[in-house]
Amino acid sequence: MCTAGFLFGGTVGILKGSTPFLFATASGIQTFALGSSFWTFRHTFIQTRRDPSALTTSELYQASGISGAVSGGLVALVTRGRRNVLPATLMWGLSGLAGQATYNAFHAKPAVVVEGPKETFWERMAKKSWTPIKYVTNDEYAEMLREKMLKIDVEIAVLDDKIVELKKLQVQEEAAEASAPQKSDSSAHP
Repeated sequence: MCTAGFLFGGTVGILKGSTPFLFATASGIQTFALGSSFWTFRHTFIQTRRDPSALTTSELYQASGISGAVSGGLVALVTRGRRNVLPATLMWGLSGLAGQATYNAFHAKPAVVVEGPKETFWERMAKKSWTPIKYVTNDEYAEMLREKMLKIDVEIAVLDDKIVELKKLQVQEEAAEASAPQKSDSSAHP
């Protein structure tokens, strides 16, 4: 982009009869600033979407148009002053849209729309490596519940066994207490 701007500026400088090198340098710097800011804004816009590889043509038009408008306005503000921001914003926004339309017409494949259920926010979050959330299917959740119920059943069985043992111990103690007073009564009467 910078080279194209340099060559364009040099050509304009020669045609105007002014200093071609100065025109070429200024045009090269402006073209570099415009191109690099455009691609930075466009890339950022695309990467903030839900799935950058499955963007619709409408979203690509938005990315290119907004990026062209913002980068054109910023470069105009820095290089030519406040007075030129609005015209540059409009011109470069339309240029971004025209460039995206041209690309779509010749190179872009139509987006394949996948039919079926869309992923929810929590499903997308669970797939991220940095989040502590784990997505569990209904079958996995049912299996987890079965395992917990099995553990609870085992604990209940252990408690039932302890209750039976305590009842046996209580019966033995009651029998021992019942037989103990008879011995003391029989030893007192002889």
